[in-house]
Amino acid sequence: MIKIITLILFTVKLLIADSSFSVIPNIKIENKAKYNLGKKLFFDPNLSSDKTVACVNCHILELGGADGTRVSPGVDDTIGVINSPSIFNTKFNISQDWAGEYPTIVGRSKMAFLSKIEMNGDVEKSIKYIKSNIDLNNEFLKVYGSYKNQDDMFDAIAYYVEHLTTPNSSFDKFLKGNTKALNKDERKGYMLFKSYGCVSCHNGVNVGGNMYQKFGIFDVHNIDRDENLGRYNITKKDIDKYVFKVPSLRHVVKTSPYLHHGEIDDLQEVIKEMGEHQLGINIPLDDIVRIELFLKTLDGDIPNE
Repeated sequence: MIKIITLILFTVKLLIADSSFSVIPNIKIENKAKYNLGKKLFFDPNLSSDKTVACVNCHILELGGADGTRVSPGVDDTIGVINSPSIFNTKFNISQDWAGEYPTIVGRSKMAFLSKIEMNGDVEKSIKYIKSNIDLNNEFLKVYGSYKNQDDMFDAIAYYVEHLTTPNSSFDKFLKGNTKALNKDERKGYMLFKSYGCVSCHNGVNVGGNMYQKFGIFDVHNIDRDENLGRYNITKKDIDKYVFKVPSLRHVVKTSPYLHHGEIDDLQEVIKEMGEHQLGINIPLDDIVRIELFLKTLDGDIPNE
């Protein structure tokens, strides 16, 4: 009898929305002019050196804020070195890149703009372009008043990106107390997600994105690692080899291919490999299917842009 009661209490505890997660908040746009300016710059390929690449090329809103490629193409047919993460809800992440070099959206936006394998932009040329465009120039001066600060362009882009949040997912509704927001199989998947230990890394408002973790803790000889050493490239500490930011699972069903190297297309395969290499367990297929059903509930309202 005690065992039955304990099991019931344990099950109830797993099903109740707990403090491991937070809902995506509704964020009001306080400065509409700045938002609109940032939006135009985000979508404008004229900021790149060959006028073909905009921020949106690597962060397509219909694809969950990613771009559906293993690594993103840049100007002049250059190829990137790491998978583009979702741009949605990125303001809640610990950093804006996989290795933690750029903690702010402004910093990462500027890096993407200047990178020779991304946009290969030139600030002075871009300012001249903005000044030559009557609408852009008027909007820029309305927001900033002058061109004295060359980082204002990135500040505007960052302001737009900060408001690319996706609230009101089924999971958010569940967290707010609507138990019917998830069906039986989705709730089972949620319970399995927690009981297997996925929640130890994927938690918080973004169900991830708030910590760094080594890629490959168990069975490291069979894991598909590439040459990217992660945070080691920044810190030069051996302990940081193969350490990356834990990705957010918001919109994960739309952001294939997966992981920092983008070499796995199938979400069920990722769940299987994460069980083996991060948790040291073999998750049965039936449970993998239910966990995937839960992950589908993390899709929120995509901004109509």
